[in-house]
Amino acid sequence: MGLLKGHPSLAASVAACFLLFASSVRGQEDIEAAPFWRDTTNAEGERRVQALGPIFEENTQNGVRWEAWRPLAVKFHDEATRATDSYLLPPFFSWHNTPEETTWTLFLIISGTEEYDEAGEIEETTFSVFPFVYRDRDAENPEHNAFAVFPFYGTINNSLIFGDFSFAAFPAYVNFHRPEAERYGAPWPLIQWQEGPKAGGGGFWPLGAHFYEEDKYDHQYYFWPFIYRDIADMDQPVPHIRQGFLPFYTIERSATVEDISIFLPSFGWRDEYDTGYSETRYLWPLWMVGSGPEQSIDRWLPLYSEEVEPDLREEWFLWPVYHEANGQDDAYAFERRQVLYIIYWNKVLRSLADPAKPPSELTHLWPFYSEYDDGNGRKQAQFLSPLAVFFPDSEPVKKLYSPMFAIFRLEADANTGVTEQGYFWDFIHETTTEDSTRLIIGPLLEHDVGPGRAKFELLGGLLGLEKEDDDYALRLLWFTIE
Repeated sequence: MGLLKGHPSLAASVAACFLLFASSVRGQEDIEAAPFWRDTTNAEGERRVQALGPIFEENTQNGVRWEAWRPLAVKFHDEATRATDSYLLPPFFSWHNTPEETTWTLFLIISGTEEYDEAGEIEETTFSVFPFVYRDRDAENPEHNAFAVFPFYGTINNSLIFGDFSFAAFPAYVNFHRPEAERYGAPWPLIQWQEGPKAGGGGFWPLGAHFYEEDKYDHQYYFWPFIYRDIADMDQPVPHIRQGFLPFYTIERSATVEDISIFLPSFGWRDEYDTGYSETRYLWPLWMVGSGPEQSIDRWLPLYSEEVEPDLREEWFLWPVYHEANGQDDAYAFERRQVLYIIYWNKVLRSLADPAKPPSELTHLWPFYSEYDDGNGRKQAQFLSPLAVFFPDSEPVKKLYSPMFAIFRLEADANTGVTEQGYFWDFIHETTTEDSTRLIIGPLLEHDVGPGRAKFELLGGLLGLEKEDDDYALRLLWFTIE
């Protein structure tokens, strides 16, 4: 499929199917034959091609060309960054390519990467079938090469759970590679020990274990996870100590914090000396209060909750009925309101660099309606919209899946005065400006009225009447009679 590498436009592959319709409207700037074929260009010169209702679409927006073959695949190409992203039934398959690297994943289980140097030569490749096969080849540092076939034998680098480790007949033998020591399990996790210049220890899980590194840490547990004592930062004036006898108590102490819990999860308190924050827990995590110079918490769920952090404030009323949040990052301030998480969802975004600039706003009334106002005069709305609220930041879902539900869609631009409305995947399409209206009903009917002109046409010219200034013309059997 051409979605995965450079290829002629997908529009070419379907053009032959619609030559009959294109020939009947040849010479027009736009082609309107929905649901079979629709080819339009907006005021900014951005071209949009649609075919077979919602099935095929090609568009260019803000320098990014994208094309979708719904519900199978979507592809994005950014000319400025030379980045290409392709998705096949996302999240089933994704493919990302830039001048620096290529990565791909298949159902989040099978994945591969290639990294390139400035000359375009491959520096490093990885391949994995999680959790069974793993391969890493580093041309620059061959000592970092790794290969594994789980659970039989191998070495895996940078795993999410264990970091760098080797194994044979897992879990019969496991070797965890750590900077301070090599830790072993045979079989893991029942029997473990570690060896290093200043580190040692071992244990028999879950009865007990003791691991240490001189002047760094000392970790112990007995009848895991009920009794434990961890000491870290032993080279500091005040070490960091965590210890507990569950469910009776847990204690955490360091130079910056004291945290004590009694009869978990009922009662406890926490003091942070460096931030000035203190909290008291009455029935964690439901009932608790805390305050400090930069953060506070007042939680009495399910009735009410308010939590304040330096860049975020959240409130719940009758959880999970109503949720309100506001905060900011380096560029924007936001306000978000939710009713039952997704039934009503509204987010307003304001620029911190230009506070006078109108905000952008996104609203979902699930599963019926979504509306977006970009704050620059452009507005979009859609009915039905069952997926957008679940994936607010996912362009593949936005471009590939959401349009398939667009029984009604609105696009309005206050800067140009153009408003477009489409019904049933643009089978009925109306374009209005301050002084003109154009209504298209597939290949069946066209009605266009504007300054000095008027047009009514059936079946692309089977019967119609046109007026241009004071001149009239009759369309009959696809011929024009002046």
